[in-house]
Amino acid sequence: MIFLLIYILLPAVAVVTGVFLCRERFKNKGRAVYCIFIGTLLFIIAAVRYAVGYDYVLYANWFASLRFMSGFEVMHWSREKGFAVPVKLLSDMFVNPQIMFALIALVITVGVMLLIYKRSAVPWVSVTAFLTSGLFFISMNFMRQFIAAVIISFALRYVAKKRFFRYAGLVLFASTFHYSALFLLPFYFIFKIKLNYITLLLMLAGSAVAYIFVTPLMNFATNFFYTGYDPVSRVEAAGGLSIIYTIAFASFFVVAFVLRKMIAKRNRHTNTLLMAMFFAVFFGLLGTSHAILSRLALLFIIAPVLILSAEIYSVLTDLIRLTFKDSKKVFIVFAAVMNLFFFGFSGAYYCYLISDSVNFNGVVPYQTIFSRHSTQAEEAG
Repeated sequence: MIFLLIYILLPAVAVVTGVFLCRERFKNKGRAVYCIFIGTLLFIIAAVRYAVGYDYVLYANWFASLRFMSGFEVMHWSREKGFAVPVKLLSDMFVNPQIMFALIALVITVGVMLLIYKRSAVPWVSVTAFLTSGLFFISMNFMRQFIAAVIISFALRYVAKKRFFRYAGLVLFASTFHYSALFLLPFYFIFKIKLNYITLLLMLAGSAVAYIFVTPLMNFATNFFYTGYDPVSRVEAAGGLSIIYTIAFASFFVVAFVLRKMIAKRNRHTNTLLMAMFFAVFFGLLGTSHAILSRLALLFIIAPVLILSAEIYSVLTDLIRLTFKDSKKVFIVFAAVMNLFFFGFSGAYYCYLISDSVNFNGVVPYQTIFSRHSTQAEEAG
C-alpha cells in the first residue's frame, strides 16, 4: 500500500541522506542542503495529500465558506485571525481548497526545518525523531494548533535568556493561530523551576493527583471555560487515547532526564526543554482519560523532541567512542543504542500506521490529489 511505503521509507531516507550530508566535512552547507532537501520532501507529501486527517474536510468546508464571507464577517468569525485572514485572501483568489493545505504545509515545514537547522546538533536525528514520534502525522491534522506549537518552540529559548516579553510576544502571536497557545503564558515561570530528583518527585505526585481527579476537573473546565467539548457527548472528551503514546514520550523523557547534566554542558536550554517534555507527557497521560487533553501536549512537545533527540544522540555516541576503541565494537554498540533510542517511539509509530483503534489523527491511509483524480476518472469511465 502506498501510504505504508511513504511512511516507512521516509525515516530511511532521513537517516541515509542525513548521515551523508550532515558530516563535519560539509559543515553548515551540508546541514543546509539536507534541511532543504528533507523539508521539500515533507512539504510535497503534506501539500498534495487528499482527505488525510480528520480535520481535512472541516478545513475544506471553512475554505468554501470564507469565499462568501465579507471582511466584516471574517473579523467576527470565531476562528483565529492568523488563520482566517490569509485563508480568506486565498479563497478569494482560488476555488480549490488544496491551495490552503499547501500553504499550511509550507508554513509548518519551514518552521520545523528552520528550528532543526538553527538548533539541532544533528539534523538527521531530529528529522527522524520528528517522523517516528508521529509529529509529522499530527501536522496534517491539528493544523492551526500545530502552527501555534511551532511558534512556541521558538519562544522556549527566551526562558533561559530571561526575556519574558519576547517569550510572551511569540506566545501571543501563536495564539492568533490557536487560542490554546495562551495557556503557555504562565509557563514562562514554571519552566524556570530547576528540574532534579526532588522537584521531579513532587511533579509526579501532583500529576498522580491530577490524573485521579481528571474527570471532575474536565467537567469543571468544559462547564465554565471550554464549553465546546462536553465530556459525555463529544467523543474527543468522553474517550481516551491508547497509553502507548504516553509510554513512548515518557521513555524519551526518562532518557533525557538521566543524561541532563551531560546535555546541559552542550545546551543551556536543557532545563526548559526537559520541563516542556514533562508537561507534554503529563497532558498525554491525562489524554488517556479524555483525548482532547492530549491536544495541550502538542504545545509543549515539538522543541524537546527535535532538539533533545539530537543532544541525546550526541551524548550517547560520545560515550560509546570513549568506551569502545575497537571500530567493529563501536559499530555494533552504536546500532544497539540507535535501536534503543528510537524504540520508545516505535510503538506509537506502529499505532499511527496500522491500528485504526488508536489512530486518533485519521492520517492513514495516505492518498494524494492525483490518486483521487485517477479514481474519479476510472469511475467515470
